[in-house]
Amino acid sequence: MSTLSVDNITGQTTAANVKIPGHVIQVVAFRRPGLLSSQSSLAELTTTSFSDVMSKAIVTKSANSKIYVAINCVGYSGSGQGDARISTKVLRDSTQIDADKYGVYLAQNEMSNISAHILDEPEAAAGTTLTYKFQAANQIGSNTFKIGYGDGSGGSSASITLMEIAQ
Repeated sequence: MSTLSVDNITGQTTAANVKIPGHVIQVVAFRRPGLLSSQSSLAELTTTSFSDVMSKAIVTKSANSKIYVAINCVGYSGSGQGDARISTKVLRDSTQIDADKYGVYLAQNEMSNISAHILDEPEAAAGTTLTYKFQAANQIGSNTFKIGYGDGSGGSSASITLMEIAQ
């Protein structure tokens, strides 16, 4: 067995830890657990305008970190509503960092998982608050598409997770 002794470690550090490039500094998340009781959908899309589905803010601990964004939820096209074509996008504050014109395409009365995974490089100073939003719009606009699905019987899980990655 070996013993390592040092008097001082130099390099970039955060307030609490040594900063190791490529490692997660912090994780924050919005999570709505799937429930067995009555629960409403996060958003009901009836127009071609983008609506907020969910968002989460993170305060950077280190300058120029990358932020890994993971989004997951369920969408439902509705019975008797016709096909659903949903566009999605992800924003950092007011800046669009990802978009999918064909995020969801379902026949009526179908459910589908919706997810996005983005490695963002905001080039922000330490202590900067960044807010990430997941938005969606109904391309057809004449029917209702429920995203982050919920109804009188329960609801689906939905989450947005942000991980700050040291550089």
